[in-house]
Amino acid sequence: MNHPTGIEPSDGSASAAERTRERLLDEARGLQVAQARAEAGLIEVVVRAVDNAVAHPEIELIAADPKATDADYAARSAVLGLSLELAVSQDQVRALLDEGRVLTKLLPATWAAFRSGAVTHQKTRVILKHFRTLPVDEEIQLYFDRVMAEAAAVVNVNRLGRKASRLAQRLTDRPLEVVHAEAAKARRVWVDIEEGTGMAYFTAYLHADEALLAKGRLDAIAKTLDDSGRPEAERRTADQKRADVTADILIGKGEPSQARPRVNVYVPLMNLAHCPEEVKPASINGVVPISAERARELVGASPTLTRIFTDPVDGAVLGVGRKKYLPSADLKRFVLARDELCGTPGCMRPGDECDLDHRIDFARGGETSAENLTPRCPKDHTVKHATRWQVDTRETAAGATEVWTSPGGRRYWDRSLDPPPRPKRRKYDVLPDEAPF
Repeated sequence: MNHPTGIEPSDGSASAAERTRERLLDEARGLQVAQARAEAGLIEVVVRAVDNAVAHPEIELIAADPKATDADYAARSAVLGLSLELAVSQDQVRALLDEGRVLTKLLPATWAAFRSGAVTHQKTRVILKHFRTLPVDEEIQLYFDRVMAEAAAVVNVNRLGRKASRLAQRLTDRPLEVVHAEAAKARRVWVDIEEGTGMAYFTAYLHADEALLAKGRLDAIAKTLDDSGRPEAERRTADQKRADVTADILIGKGEPSQARPRVNVYVPLMNLAHCPEEVKPASINGVVPISAERARELVGASPTLTRIFTDPVDGAVLGVGRKKYLPSADLKRFVLARDELCGTPGCMRPGDECDLDHRIDFARGGETSAENLTPRCPKDHTVKHATRWQVDTRETAAGATEVWTSPGGRRYWDRSLDPPPRPKRRKYDVLPDEAPF
């Protein structure tokens, strides 16, 4: 029998299917490596093509023209040629050129990892984005490059962005308040029309807390909409309801709802006391870092924000052993404040949208305690309990970390632990070699 997908026919045992699963995982990884190498190679060729045009303007420009020796015009000509050959816009070619210039000159470790296929183009762009916020200091830049190149090889792109943002913040001389104020100047609203569908994207660049509160309000209003009286074909999904609510609010259609969203602001107590933010910054929903000043403002001002202080409160019940399956309110608050995100490696689901899961099942002797509880998004919770994946823990420099073992024996754990505080020494190359992830 022909099997065009390469899946082996079953012989009544699981071994053939298991071998196929492992082979396909290896094949997927190999294709990803090949794709990264190809994309890095394209960037390298784009840089070389433009450099060649600049070095030899006569191959691009008219000899009798006054501009015949102008490097800028030669570069423009080369960019146009690449654009037409690759069937992409000139802006896309310029973006590749800019990436290549920065990577090859200022980010040698990241470039080497990208060129070898160990790091994808998407992850490389995340590193570049945060690299551009660093001060012009070779030691700082090389330290950031080394740490992020190593991290990029083992964490997913979302967690990499979070790690890069926090490390860049600790390595820059600019306070978060200054960075936020500069970024806030760019707040705006824009519309992108989607041709041929009669639809459009409506986008707003806002303060993070305002955006999350707005989204929370949309969620709250959407949940009040009852489509049960509509024909089944006309019943809306949650996303469709949120889109309809957004349009209704903005164009003034219907009565505004009084539904009030809630957003958690995680605030280390030391920040409220105006102490340095060396250990951990305040954050919104455990994901969006905010300055201590902004945190103090939000904590004192908004009735729609839940204040969760990330130091345990005296007298809080942080464990009930085997007496109860459900954690106490104090225990739940503490675990969510401590872990912030789903405990599954790579998952970015905020803790307050997760179940509270016993790492060791309660039915198998696991206690209802802070050490044995972690947030778990519903999808990962189901995978943990309903599949052959195994979850245990290992000790790292940051404490116990979950290790997920696949049905085929492959082991994965979260290596995106928060970066260290800014080193006190100026010579970053004398720091311990072990990367903080």
